[in-house]
Amino acid sequence: MANIVTVTGLQKAAEKYDPLLRQLAVYSLTEAIKALKLNVQKVDMKDVIHLERRKSGGTMPYVPGAEITYKDDLLAYEHSDLVVYETVFKAKDNITNYKEADVQFLGGKPFDNKTKQHPLEYKILQTMVKTHAEDVMFALFPAERNTSGTNALSCFYGYNSQIDTLITAGKLTAARGNFAPTGAFDAPVDSSDTAAYENLVDFIGGAHNMLRSNIGGTPHLYITENVLVNVRAAYRNKVKAFQMPTMDQVKEQIRQDALCPGLEFITHVALGTGHRVMLIKPGLLDLGWNTQEAANFVQVRAPFEDPNIAQFWLQASYGTRLRDWHEKLFRVNDQTNTCLDLAGDYASTGAVKVTITGPSGARWYLEGYTQRRSSGQYLLGLVPGSYTIKFDAVEGYTSPSDISITVKAGEDVAKTATYTAQ
Repeated sequence: MANIVTVTGLQKAAEKYDPLLRQLAVYSLTEAIKALKLNVQKVDMKDVIHLERRKSGGTMPYVPGAEITYKDDLLAYEHSDLVVYETVFKAKDNITNYKEADVQFLGGKPFDNKTKQHPLEYKILQTMVKTHAEDVMFALFPAERNTSGTNALSCFYGYNSQIDTLITAGKLTAARGNFAPTGAFDAPVDSSDTAAYENLVDFIGGAHNMLRSNIGGTPHLYITENVLVNVRAAYRNKVKAFQMPTMDQVKEQIRQDALCPGLEFITHVALGTGHRVMLIKPGLLDLGWNTQEAANFVQVRAPFEDPNIAQFWLQASYGTRLRDWHEKLFRVNDQTNTCLDLAGDYASTGAVKVTITGPSGARWYLEGYTQRRSSGQYLLGLVPGSYTIKFDAVEGYTSPSDISITVKAGEDVAKTATYTAQ
């Protein structure tokens, strides 16, 4: 006889656990919120900040009888909106997916599926909330609202989308100084290439002196790990070091060269991968949310035609805001980032291994990467996509031709190559 899900009991469980699960969403995002220095506030629909702008100058010597000139438009206002958008997480689960061998005890009591209760009612709700929180975290920067979308990146407008809108609107410009084209911070092409390091120093050092100072708060540089790796390799070329300098050494030298002594570097997986860098004063990034979109944050709704299947439902609203973009507080470059999705427990990245026939000193690497690897070594954690394998030159040998590969999630790519003696 088939097991029957007691949906009424599940709904009561959802109502019972609802307050706890709301807190779980906050708890799951807490680490990212702290690391990214975000402000979090509850927003029902929309919150507006009125940014007051005042013109400088106007004071002049008084001379009796002289023509009087007046300062026009002493005050102006810009507006920054925090709008939250509805999101939903829908799931279904079949009670027959779980056997007594999988679930031995529930709440300290032996599990027996003859009770016709779903064996993991709270665990499923808990898992939904954790996965939902991860989805939101990885969408914080790259998300762009699209009602026809089917993933977290289309749920609301992330920080990068907000910034791109300000660039298009002409509020972030090179003339103002809150926008600075840098080009990509590419890995050095040879031992004399120092461009990545110099470009980053110029970006920071060219910012308004108030932004570089500690007045109003320590300046924060949001930067991806791949940019830091390339900048460190370029710095090594600059100082002609035999060994790779530590990241702390590179960061300290950047502070000195860019005249930004208190600079704090912020890297996080939520930033993704790419070449966008952002220099801001603390407190400019707002995250708004509302978990009161439905009667319950999480619900268990009517079953499907199959009485063994229950429908689980989570509904909430989210939005981001750049609180201010004045050049004394904010500066961004012209590059973009791509979401680096590490959510869940299934493999979302791939790996590549190259076996080389030839001299012992032969090394291979991926185009755009600085790390060299020997024959048989793996390069792990690659985002799915297309890559090119390249080979270092070895005196007395002809290097193998480049190899184009496609990396897929959860899969290893293995290639072979041969150095030919000249």
